[in-house]
Amino acid sequence: MRKLHPGSVSPLWISARSTGLPRFTRAPKRARSCGSLPSVSHVVFLRAANVGGKNVFRPAQLAGALSHLDVVNVGAAGTFLVRGRASAAAIRREILAQLPFELDLAVVPARDIAALARRKPFGRVTFSKDLRGWAAVLCRRPKTRPTLPVEAPAGKPWSVRFERIEGSFALGLFQRRPGGFLFPNQVVEKALGVPATTRWWETIQRVAQLIEK
Repeated sequence: MRKLHPGSVSPLWISARSTGLPRFTRAPKRARSCGSLPSVSHVVFLRAANVGGKNVFRPAQLAGALSHLDVVNVGAAGTFLVRGRASAAAIRREILAQLPFELDLAVVPARDIAALARRKPFGRVTFSKDLRGWAAVLCRRPKTRPTLPVEAPAGKPWSVRFERIEGSFALGLFQRRPGGFLFPNQVVEKALGVPATTRWWETIQRVAQLIEK
């Protein structure tokens, strides 16, 4: 089997209904802590996990079950760093085999995350508790290409501003407004017609820092 190197695989648009048996070129004995990540190959983003009492799982336990892939959990939303030398398809199958429910997810080359953070897409924005940046990782290729930016709710001072698409990432801003909470993921999925999974920009920055270590 041809060995895969970090960043050599394009983003994989996947569905939870895929099945199959993975193959690996190497099997590390145990998962590493976030303090030692010299070579992250892929980053996994689960969609709608541990949200509103649905699709509940323990990320640390999942990472432990995938120790042969050298998986590290980041936070509680379903974000994982993968150091093992496995293809994106194999990583996908291994993760889905461990979960008792179906969901969508995205497996992205680590170098894409690092490159996105280095570009500083929000470099001219001053964030505050009422203004935050976000990145939605697309789980499939967009069905439509809307005219951007898209602001929601329409006709009112916006809470979510979907500004642009860079590769497999949708990027924009969230502005806290009275009268309810609108999560950016809803706006992205409606605009593009595909599943996505959103992380606040500070989470993307943290992931990029771990990749660069």
